[in-house]
Parts: sequence; structure tokens; C-alpha cells
Amino acid sequence: MLLAVLEDEMYSSKFSDYISHHKNMFIDFIVFTGISSIKDFVKNSKIDILLVNANMACELVDIKNIKKVIVLSDGTYTGQQGYPVIFKYQSAEHIIKEIFAQAADDDQITGASHMYSSKQAELIAVFSPFGGAGASTYARNMCAEMSGNNNILYINLEIFDSFAEFEKDVESKREYICGMSEAVYYIKQKKDKLAFKLEAITNHHKNGYNYILPVEDYRDLYSITPDDMEYFTDVLGREAVYDKVVFDIGYISEASLKLLSLCDVLIVPEPSGIIQANKQHSFERVLIRSGMEKTINNIKHVKMKERWIPD
Repeated sequence: MLLAVLEDEMYSSKFSDYISHHKNMFIDFIVFTGISSIKDFVKNSKIDILLVNANMACELVDIKNIKKVIVLSDGTYTGQQGYPVIFKYQSAEHIIKEIFAQAADDDQITGASHMYSSKQAELIAVFSPFGGAGASTYARNMCAEMSGNNNILYINLEIFDSFAEFEKDVESKREYICGMSEAVYYIKQKKDKLAFKLEAITNHHKNGYNYILPVEDYRDLYSITPDDMEYFTDVLGREAVYDKVVFDIGYISEASLKLLSLCDVLIVPEPSGIIQANKQHSFERVLIRSGMEKTINNIKHVKMKERWIPD
């Protein structure tokens, strides 16, 4: 996606620095210094999204080869041209997320799968057949440890939320609703811009990894079909910008079994005691009955911490 900005030099510079630092593969970024330079550029090229200062929005009406114009407003733009608006005085991270959200819903903008050569991300599942093992703690700690040398995405697939109690501020609560429930809606549409939508709902953790928050309602997880899950992992594996994707799986269904079969590694806790061992054997028998002997071979047993101390 070619993203262009027509703003003052200081604002454009900060925006450019953010994109360069995060190395987002979906974005080719260019800064224009005036309307004339845009007119020259679009004679031979197209701009997917142009972010423009509200004072210059009226000068773009007759310029061709710009698929979408978004106004960066300080709150005074009256919107005569009908362009969508993004408040300019917020973090570059939130602006980028709003851009991806709008790109995902705009049929004129090409999906990510058509825009760069694919690479295959490693898919890692963390699942416990028994409770109290600390699987979610392990998954998040593992993401933090791997993030030093890798671009990591953590996806929470638990039926009940383990995050909301630790959200303190209004902004965090606003982001919270944009988690897997919204992703499920887009997964089921099977559009070619799911990767854009995932970028719009992804958050960055202070420990270095990115994450997608869990569903608001457990029924959203159970609505996912095996075909949906295969499509989801295909997009994550080939079109997303991550080296490794970690799924924290907290439920069993045909779809979650499909996910386990598609992952490169399945991490499960070492059982402690006969009851946990029996539950793990029962889980492995389910895999065998489902024709998933290969998944059993991919199992890695680990020792996990018993509790998570919130950040």
C-alpha cells in the first residue's frame, strides 16, 4: 500500500520515523512538499492513501490516481469535500491503525496478498489439556523472550477474558473491544484484506511483542469453522509481517483442532500427578481419533509457571 503524506515538514518527519522504525511491510511511504509535486507523481503512478493537511484538502478534488484521501484535522475541518478525517494530534501508532481500518473497508485499495512476495511465518500453539498449568503465562513470557530477534504476534484464543481486569485507562478499554471478535467477523467474510484488518486491531506490548486481545463473547470462538481457521492461518503465515505467531488456545472445537494441525509446534505443559497425566493422555487419544498423529509428533512438553503476575 502506497501511503503518502502532505503536511508540514516536522509532522511528516515524525510520521516517517515511526514507519521506518516499525518496518511495516504493508506500507511504502512517501512525503510530498506541495500540490504540484503530487500532480507530477500521479502522472505515472497511483497513490493508495494520501494524508493531507485540512487546509489543502480542497485543492485535491480534481487530481486523479489517488484512491483515498484522508484529512489530518486539528478539529476545525468542516468536511466540505466529504473526505474521512483522522485527528492529527494522536500517536502515530493510532493513526496507522485507523488507516489500516479504513483501507480494509475500501474496495478500491488492493489487498496485502497482491502487494509483496509471501514469506511463511512459524505458527506456534500453546495449549493445556488441564487447568492451572499457567499456559497463558508461559505463552506471553515466551513472546517477550523471542521478541528480541523476531517480530512476534500473540493471539489470545481463550473463551474467557484474562486481560480486562488489568486495563486501567480509557484508551486501553477502547482498544479492548477491537480484538478477536472483530477479527472473527472479517475472517468469515473471506476478503483479501484480512491482513489489513489484523493490523488495525493489533496492539504493541511494552515487552516487545504485538498482540490481539481475546473475544468479547466466547460464542464468537465457537462460530469459527475449520475452513475459517485455515483461511486465518494462511493469511497469518503468508501475508502478515510476523516471523512467529503464537496462539494461546483455551478451548476445544473442530476449528481449534484444525489450528493445532496447522501449527508447526504445539507446546503443552508437563503433567504433575496422575490426574493431569490422564487428561493429557485423553487429549492425545482425541488427536489420534482425529487423524492428527503428525500433531502429536509436533508436541513439545515444557515446565510452566503456576501463576501470572500482571504487568
